[in-house]
Amino acid sequence: MNYVSGLLSNMYGSSLGLGNAGTAGTPSSSVLARVEQTMAAQRGVAAKLNANINTSQARLSGLGQLQGALSQFQDIAERLAGAGLSTRASTSGTGVLGVTTNGKAEPGSHTVKVSQLAQKQILVSPEAQTPDTPLGTGSPTVIRIGSGDSSKTVTIDSRNNTMQGIAEALKNAGFDASLVRSSTGTSLQLRSASGEASALKIGVSGDATVRQLFNGMQQTQAAQDAVLTVDGKAVRSADNSIESAIAGTTLNLTGKGETTVTIARDSGQIAKNVEAFVAGFNSLQDRLGALQKGALKGNQALTQVSAQLGDLVRNAGGNKEALANAGVSFDDSGRIKLDKDKLAAAIANDAEGVAKLFTNEGRGLADSLGKRLEALGGERSVVSRALTQADREVDTLQDRKAKMAQALTLQAQALVRLYSQEEQGGGTSSLLDLLA
Repeated sequence: MNYVSGLLSNMYGSSLGLGNAGTAGTPSSSVLARVEQTMAAQRGVAAKLNANINTSQARLSGLGQLQGALSQFQDIAERLAGAGLSTRASTSGTGVLGVTTNGKAEPGSHTVKVSQLAQKQILVSPEAQTPDTPLGTGSPTVIRIGSGDSSKTVTIDSRNNTMQGIAEALKNAGFDASLVRSSTGTSLQLRSASGEASALKIGVSGDATVRQLFNGMQQTQAAQDAVLTVDGKAVRSADNSIESAIAGTTLNLTGKGETTVTIARDSGQIAKNVEAFVAGFNSLQDRLGALQKGALKGNQALTQVSAQLGDLVRNAGGNKEALANAGVSFDDSGRIKLDKDKLAAAIANDAEGVAKLFTNEGRGLADSLGKRLEALGGERSVVSRALTQADREVDTLQDRKAKMAQALTLQAQALVRLYSQEEQGGGTSSLLDLLA
């Protein structure tokens, strides 16, 4: 038993990251008690260090959540920019693709011909009798697997040389591996990522049976790209969600064929988009409030974000009265209130005017919020700088923790030797000698 490690863990907590503190022989309980008494004064230092690390890690996590919340709402605001608030996309047929628009979509028609869908490669191995049937001798076998210039190695040995063990090892390494059971046995199935370049390359060295398992894999589906034309221009994509073929749209391919994508202005979309905008903003405010009460209480970056968003909302992009007439107002907590009946009436009276309250050549509420959120949460922003600082602080504290753990371990080992020798009635009597 590692008595010294157990002693240190009891005194300072296993979270200190203490390493192997074993010593030869078994120290007596009186020796361990003397060691604990001598080192007791350092408990407070270790506890404070662990508390500081926990606080810093919580702050780092909170800042990451803050950046994520800002980015999520920024995406909502940006989707409404330009013509996005009042555009709708449709297709001339079914079964070929679905389409959505964002703020860069412009009214118009586009001919899309899909000749091939993107798909994953699927490989299936020969069968084993059961998922737990041992394969080969259990001697170490290295599987190198990947696609393109990227690969990982997975080691199989006597601990996991079964279909179940191999599948779990591959999944733990990040691969899509599963078992396929039939009336005659169990096979290993591997699936690549989507796209031609993702086809798997596998090399195996070691046990002959495991090599045969992978060498005998059959391809039941090849990895391939999506192939299509948009207005006569050829497009290839590794997956079936394509954002760059038509500006401001996302094409979600579902089948082969030809269709016409029509992007049109649609006042019926305005209410839905305004409701999504309001719900997204209020969700952001709720998240900021939770962080203010928790991990980021008193944090300067969060305070600055909340203050700037509050100022912008109170000003309402310079259209506070007009927004109120359209059913959009703001309460004392900074949340947006929406009167759906007033909004519907305003859209019926002047749909284009309502749309311009949110997006109007950079002057609408969605425009202003999108730009401000980029400044607050994007690269080189106040939140990004705070994240970098918090990350460095955690690294510094973790380094200090590792050095303290090493020093405590050495000290405890030396004290055990010293007190054990004294207990036996002779030997070294200087702790400095033992630490040398």
